[in-house]
Amino acid sequence: MSRRYVFWAIALLAVAAAFAQAWWLRWTCDDAYISFRYAQHFVEGHGLVFNLDPLEAPVEGYTNFAWTMWLALGMLLGFTGDAIAGWASLWGALCHGGTVMLLASIAWRASGGRAVVPIAACAFAAVHHAASLAPAGLETAMFTLLVTVLLRFTLDLRCVQKAWLMGFVGVLLAMTRPDGGLFVAIAGLFVLSDSVRRRAPRLLVAYVVPFVVTFVPYLIWRRLYYGYWVPNTFFAKSAADPYPSQGLLYVWEFLKCYYALIPVVLLPLFYAIRKPDLLSSVSGWLGRRPHLVILAFVLPYVAFVAWVGGDFMFARFLVPVLPALLLGLDLAANRWRAVWLQPVLAAGLVVLLTLRAAPAWLADYSNPYGFSDNRAISVAPYHQTGMTIAEAMQHIGNYFGGKYPDLAMRVAIVGSQANLAYRGGFPVAIECSTGLTDARIAHQSIVQRGQPGHEKGYARLVEYLTHERGVQVTFDLGYRAGDVTDAVRHITFPVIPAKLMIYDREFMAALEELDPNVKFTDFEQVLDAYLADLENKDREIVERDFVAFRNYYFDHNDDPGRRRRFEEYLR
Repeated sequence: MSRRYVFWAIALLAVAAAFAQAWWLRWTCDDAYISFRYAQHFVEGHGLVFNLDPLEAPVEGYTNFAWTMWLALGMLLGFTGDAIAGWASLWGALCHGGTVMLLASIAWRASGGRAVVPIAACAFAAVHHAASLAPAGLETAMFTLLVTVLLRFTLDLRCVQKAWLMGFVGVLLAMTRPDGGLFVAIAGLFVLSDSVRRRAPRLLVAYVVPFVVTFVPYLIWRRLYYGYWVPNTFFAKSAADPYPSQGLLYVWEFLKCYYALIPVVLLPLFYAIRKPDLLSSVSGWLGRRPHLVILAFVLPYVAFVAWVGGDFMFARFLVPVLPALLLGLDLAANRWRAVWLQPVLAAGLVVLLTLRAAPAWLADYSNPYGFSDNRAISVAPYHQTGMTIAEAMQHIGNYFGGKYPDLAMRVAIVGSQANLAYRGGFPVAIECSTGLTDARIAHQSIVQRGQPGHEKGYARLVEYLTHERGVQVTFDLGYRAGDVTDAVRHITFPVIPAKLMIYDREFMAALEELDPNVKFTDFEQVLDAYLADLENKDREIVERDFVAFRNYYFDHNDDPGRRRRFEEYLR
């Protein structure tokens, strides 16, 4: 059997294994429902907005414009409601398999048809977290594939047409995630070098033109539509504030988990400084350039991840450069005379990467490290319901969407509840734990460093939520306002307990009429009982309580009779 058939048979097996593993692990990350909601509102004609509030300026609460547009396409094709999660998971798994196939293609071309095994393709297919993040509904797999495509062009740029195509790949990459701009700049430096070395300025022009005709208009639209040059998530996650201590921990724990990767980075470093082989003048793949490209794609990006503090999702920010890092093994193997080392290395890596050393705390959201395995948490049991956390949120969201479609409930959501906002169809849902979809929360200063992207919160902006945004219900059971008691604020829907941020009597009457099973404290009765005993209360206590009652009730309801009795007593 010829070497070609062996190589591509193994490559196809790696692709099939990668896709199968991703599809088997499919799940939908809660953050994906933010993009789902933007795509839904866009398809419905409301624009790229999270909330349907005419008084709210549009907020760019997603970081994945190209992926959100792909979701919108799926919705236009009929993948609406629950089906959009399947659309997202399918394309994530396909992109993951596509990356494995691309790695095999690059390895075959680089070897000149002499390779026996696609080492990087087999190894990447064995990385559990690359497979588990691919079908999560986020842009991770698409972003990783595009990074690898841009790497492919940069490794071997031959002509103007490829430079032009490379530019459009760069545009798509930068539109998929803002940090893609780093890869675009790195690739641009190599294009510039090729242009100077070959005395071919057309290469650089061809690379730049797609950005001028496509990306620049997109940036101008973003600035005019959202008011900023960068997404709101940049401010929510405080990307301008370095957090290297947390970022280095993030990188180190990943390398400890996938310990087999630690020596892999040494190969491109070794061949980048080693004197090129004599054959490098015939084949550029045997020279220093491919190894320099790999180092340029991997090291600055890992440094960037460490600088910004990593991410709250384990491995997500490091997966995009794994294909480039692993590809260094294929390029190095081209210089080894002992061909048998290729299958031995590939098999060894597959075993060691499969036998990862994942710590037990990864499945615990409250661990002290600041990041966790989001999939493990999402598929964990939800109390005694017999459902996972993700399934429970789906059930709760579907209940609200089916029970109160026209109630116009304004809610505050926190972690794991974007699912609920998408399915519940609330016209206004303020994401409070990070401020991803709310500019006021996102632009706060950080008081104390903590979990990356979750350091702002809304504790300082309760009045903004209640008085300016009119939020009635919060699903954050940890909400404390410091005025009326929790017992008064508590409200129980048939599917989930919640808290009232304000008491809007018209809203509460409509809610009770729609669903008699909702349980809450009638605050008007509480006020009447309080007023009946007013003369026996201490004036200072009444004054303090009246401030709380105003925030919770009087500022949101026209009730001059009860208000007057308080004011007359306090005068």
